[in-house]
Amino acid sequence: MIEFETCEATPYFDRDPVRNRSPATRRARASTRAGEARRRRHLAGGGYARGEHTRRRLLEAAIELFAELGYARASTRAIARRAGVSLPALQYYFGGKEGLHLACAEYFTEDVRARLGPASERVRLALGRRDLRRAELLELLRAVLEPFLEAVAAERPETWAFFFARAEGEQTAAFEAIFQQIASPLLALVKEIIGRILGQSAESPEVTIRAVFAIGQLALVRRARPIVLRVLGWPDFQGERLQTLKDVLWQGISSSLG
Repeated sequence: MIEFETCEATPYFDRDPVRNRSPATRRARASTRAGEARRRRHLAGGGYARGEHTRRRLLEAAIELFAELGYARASTRAIARRAGVSLPALQYYFGGKEGLHLACAEYFTEDVRARLGPASERVRLALGRRDLRRAELLELLRAVLEPFLEAVAAERPETWAFFFARAEGEQTAAFEAIFQQIASPLLALVKEIIGRILGQSAESPEVTIRAVFAIGQLALVRRARPIVLRVLGWPDFQGERLQTLKDVLWQGISSSLG
């Protein structure tokens, strides 16, 4: 059994070098930062609860419309109308459509990052040992995959899955942000662990394919959630039901590694 070292929480996600970001991502981030600066000035003078409520309504309305119509067809005017706020309020908080779309990605991934970040950091520290046995490496792999599974199995509006599918299909800055914050760092850890289990380079095609499919099995739970719950007759993935899901999926992943 591996004893994880305790450490201070460190920001693991959303710190990709600026030079690696696409122009669309940089523009959207700049727009978001401008909106955040204005919002902080407003909140410093009071109205925090009201401001956060308005911001959340805009984000939820935007996710719905981006999911329904796609980025190009969803207008800021329609989003503001659905949220029940004025168009200037949207511009005040997010700067514009690009900033709002990227903020949706941040909102979309918030829970996943909160669950996965600390676990990933502990696993990274444990991987500093070069003498880890196979059983210990498998334990680390499970330790980093299970928080991700917990996040994708949690109750979410179905529009969230459609939002992600739209962003992925359109290859927007929001999809790039989701990839950089969640998929890229998780994939890097899983590749390193699987590579060490198999005695291969983490960058080899075999290791990369195995890592992608291990994560993909868990990500599929998000899209298949309504069907799986209906077939099983379960109301949700909580308690013993969640543990059963974890155990079954883990058996498949661990057995695939020989």
